[in-house]
Amino acid sequence: MRVSEFSRVFYLDHTSKWSGGEVALFRTLTSLDRGKIDPVLVLATEGEFAVRLRAASLETIIVPLEERLRLAHKDTLGREFRRDVGMAMTCLRYALLLAPILRRRKAELIHCNSLKSDIYGALAGRIAGIPVIWHVRDHIDPSYLPHRVVTVFRRLARSIPSGVLTNSFSTEGKLFPEGAGRQRRRVVYDGLMDSELQAPCPLPFDHWNHSLPKIGLLGRIVPWKGQHIFLEAAKQLTDRGVKAHFQVIGAPLFGEAEYEAQLRQQAVSLGDRVSFLGFRSDVPELLRGLDILVHCSVTPEPFGQVVIEGMAEGLPVVASDGGGVQEIIEQGVNGLRTPMGNASALADALERLLRDPKTASALGQAAYKHVREKFTAAHSARAVESFYQELLGRE
Repeated sequence: MRVSEFSRVFYLDHTSKWSGGEVALFRTLTSLDRGKIDPVLVLATEGEFAVRLRAASLETIIVPLEERLRLAHKDTLGREFRRDVGMAMTCLRYALLLAPILRRRKAELIHCNSLKSDIYGALAGRIAGIPVIWHVRDHIDPSYLPHRVVTVFRRLARSIPSGVLTNSFSTEGKLFPEGAGRQRRRVVYDGLMDSELQAPCPLPFDHWNHSLPKIGLLGRIVPWKGQHIFLEAAKQLTDRGVKAHFQVIGAPLFGEAEYEAQLRQQAVSLGDRVSFLGFRSDVPELLRGLDILVHCSVTPEPFGQVVIEGMAEGLPVVASDGGGVQEIIEQGVNGLRTPMGNASALADALERLLRDPKTASALGQAAYKHVREKFTAAHSARAVESFYQELLGRE
């Protein structure tokens, strides 16, 4: 792209929660070359995401979306014809609101960051005559969405957007199990900002610095994240006489309070060996206080932002062996992978590290270097900018 060429890109998202896809987009946006890209965010509601965007001097517009669509749970889609038709009409009405804004502001590209915004963004782009990119960050698979929705979304992805970005080859493979259609596609890994990569490289060690190593699990409290597996592994380690303290960091976001209550009941037998820290905004500080980070999702993770966050701090990470995590962790080189949903295998891996701190230290050091070589927001931003150029014919 020539220096004089300047692309105005509108980013659409149906939520303003500070959640996985929004965090990933924020990291990329703050690393864009603003001499090439003029980003404008269009959100359907106010919230923490909007606050953080404005604090980073990113123009953010709120165009309210009807609550019944904005809050609709993915599990309810594709189950009732009349309801689905109503949702489709809501998307169309919203697209008709967006299209004149996009034309008036001379948008050159529409970048959709969520599954709901993919649909109304595609409609708005078609109405306004503007190319649309879908940035898919979820596994489009019956384990995540109703089967009918999976079928429809895969078909649309092959023909509707001008281009598709995915956050891993695992995500791409779920979206296009039979190959892509006519549109262009590219895998762009999520990455961390420079401000998140300030931790010093950990020094080698062959013993734990204190008698009770801290093992943490970070993420939204929801069954598929596997907090129950983590607590079961903690119980097995305790029964084996292995000493450690376990931290569950995170909170329910979309009505999983009952699951959280079940976890607290499950943890009663562990007494003060387990702490529930709830939602925390000081994640880097919490990670630096850990000795080992665990990721134990029971379904394949599309990417694994928590995994790279822990690796960036130089922590040895033990993660579920599936999805995008397989593209991040090289087994036994910069981390350990264990079978999904297998508490005994997780306990075995943790015991191995707790009894062999020299190996744990080597994994943490390798992880620290690996993230800085491959998973930075600057890398993500350059790849996204290149994709924009390709779609606009400016290479």
